[in-house]
Amino acid sequence: MATAYETYSDEGLVLAALVGSLDAFDELARRYRRALISVAYRVVRQPEAAEDVVQDALILAFKALPQLDDASRFGGWLRAITSRQALEYARRGGRVEYREDVDELILASTRHLVATPAQQVDADETMRQLRDAVDALDADHRQVVQLYYWADMPQKRIAAFLDLPVTTVQWRLHTARKHLRERLGRCLKGTGK
Repeated sequence: MATAYETYSDEGLVLAALVGSLDAFDELARRYRRALISVAYRVVRQPEAAEDVVQDALILAFKALPQLDDASRFGGWLRAITSRQALEYARRGGRVEYREDVDELILASTRHLVATPAQQVDADETMRQLRDAVDALDADHRQVVQLYYWADMPQKRIAAFLDLPVTTVQWRLHTARKHLRERLGRCLKGTGK
């Protein structure tokens, strides 16, 4: 059964959570979880550790929710808590050897959809080229692309999460798409496709 909270704005959910609704906070956690895992993973470089960091950050955020002065800034506030938790985890020695990039992990989840071995090889190469093209973007553009395409965040939520105007998010996406088209065009021409 879908909860009525799915239609609430972030601000409405924060207010409902402040008056004691765990379901409202659960909806906030659901909305931001994938983006927070991306933030944590960039520091801890291990999927399981990123999940742990996000869980700790969500618990801390729930406890500290009364200290949030502006409910409209919830996304950025939650990102800051997650970043601090990830840095603390790394400082305590929780960092492990480098694993696959978070983009590859997300893209790998779609591989089961490929029907034949030949299609799998083509899909793997395309995913590698896409990952490389996204990695080649500067940090600001790369982050917006990851949040929009791989964390499925709407532009308005990305803007709140990164504490940016929506127009800046839109411009970064536009510019990133242009760079990706150029880079992927060169890559595909180089492979004869």
